Amino acid sequence: MKKIVITILILFTYNLVLADSHFLDKNFKQLGLHTDNTVNEISGSFVKGSHVKLFIPTFPYLAISHAINGAMIRPADNDKGYVYDVAVSHTSIDDKIWEFKLRKGVTFQDGTPFNADAVLLNMEYFKKKPLPFARLELYDYTEKIDDYTIRFHLKEPYGMFFNATIYIQFYSKKYLEKFGYNGKETAPNLAEAGKYGLGPYILTEGYIEGDRRSKIAVLKANPNYWGENKPKVETITIYTDLDMDKAVDMISNSESKLDITPILFSNSTDTILSKYAKLTISETTNSYAMHFNMLNGNKAMLDDRIRYVLNHSIDQEYLLNLSMLGEGVASPTMVSPNFYKVDKAIESIQDELVKDNKIDSIENLKNMVITYQKENNLNINEPLKLVFMLPKSLLYIVKDLKFLFKQVHIDLELMIFSGDNDVYSNLLTTYQNKNKISWDISLFGMYDWFKHPWSTFFVYQPFNAWSTIPPNKKLSELTDKITKINIESDEYIPSVAALISYVYKNNLIGFLPNPNNLYAVNKEVYYRAGSASFIYLRDIEVTPYHWSVRGKKPYPIEREQPIKVDRNNNNDN
Repeated sequence: MKKIVITILILFTYNLVLADSHFLDKNFKQLGLHTDNTVNEISGSFVKGSHVKLFIPTFPYLAISHAINGAMIRPADNDKGYVYDVAVSHTSIDDKIWEFKLRKGVTFQDGTPFNADAVLLNMEYFKKKPLPFARLELYDYTEKIDDYTIRFHLKEPYGMFFNATIYIQFYSKKYLEKFGYNGKETAPNLAEAGKYGLGPYILTEGYIEGDRRSKIAVLKANPNYWGENKPKVETITIYTDLDMDKAVDMISNSESKLDITPILFSNSTDTILSKYAKLTISETTNSYAMHFNMLNGNKAMLDDRIRYVLNHSIDQEYLLNLSMLGEGVASPTMVSPNFYKVDKAIESIQDELVKDNKIDSIENLKNMVITYQKENNLNINEPLKLVFMLPKSLLYIVKDLKFLFKQVHIDLELMIFSGDNDVYSNLLTTYQNKNKISWDISLFGMYDWFKHPWSTFFVYQPFNAWSTIPPNKKLSELTDKITKINIESDEYIPSVAALISYVYKNNLIGFLPNPNNLYAVNKEVYYRAGSASFIYLRDIEVTPYHWSVRGKKPYPIEREQPIKVDRNNNNDN
């Protein structure tokens, strides 16, 4: 009862502050919250001298690569999840041959033309080191039909190939000769600054790859960009290595140190009340990835009962309402129900999931752990100890998990890293038994990099760098099927449902609520949080009052007033 009362009080206070109720919709002016008017003050065109600074702590290469590089398609927050980029149309023949018509008049940032020959050259390098995380080893060869028509031939039907072309990005000949395709578990390849890409922004300082990045990267608007959606901001600075508390302080308490940063749920109120920042929130297809190390961790992780206890001791509503302040959605597995058709897949097996989900008492779950300890000659007077690896930014939710697990006789030894990279470096080497640190459970943000639930499902695929699940024939069959069928196929929803059901029943990964995106944004910047990991730099704009273009004029006091929260409920369903 006490937990329920606390949760209700927190939610009431939070919703009051966020202007997210009918009461506040009518009365936010009396409460001091003002409507954000930047959309009416931006020009929609390039602003000379403009400069925007962003902090991107996780997967910065995913967030910005489509602003620098070009691909057949690029991600977008629309029903389809994409728009054409260097292509204008596509067709599929049995999901094994994919034909693309190329856009005419496209040039690389160094002025060289982009056409079918450029695609052939890029795919020659790609073939040597294909990206391994999206089944792109199925690529066979590329056929040139004419100067602006190409066909990708695959070794077998691959229904997700169209989505995968988001990451078959194209580079100038000079870049390919120096670096080629990296073929790493992370992508894409931004190994050096230079005029190597096709996008609206040129990387002029720093480097950003999945496994290495400079602390600062600088992008400049490409003056010769060929596309219709041209850059509006002249200079963009990306910070990749700030402490989250420092980032929040920079954007909240000063005007020109930082313009856009993700924030923790607990930073919401301070952001709203800041003189210089406002809050934008969006529903997402992102998730928390809580891996159970069934490869070389504590052997308890191989026991179905222990994984069952871990998942069934997690009260998702408790975490959602307390740790996350209501900013997210519950899910039976790691995949977000906000993905296209995934909600329908979950709905189709809802009765099955409810039937299987025994409402165990805390005492019964605790007894399951004690029984395991007895069977393995462990001291039942001490809780089962598990090593939990996490980045500092997720400590807020792990503290609550630690409390929940303690109730069922499990104690967490927290191994806290300053950022995600240290977590990844240990996770990605575990499947080869090369991880430097021994761990049992890990947690990190799993961001939608694909506009397809495969951006979550790929970690279910046994024995790849992102998975800590042992070889499992049934699971391999289920994940392989997802890659082969087209998202519009009649088989798609039943196949997604079957995979979710299998992972759920076998507790192969931890199940946590899926979070919303929360960003603090300078009041004079137009930017709306998206539904995935991507930050659409070409859409960012500044008003005439922004620090970079205002000159020596002081910031008007009247513009320091708190701004009503922007809720961008962009749902890919």
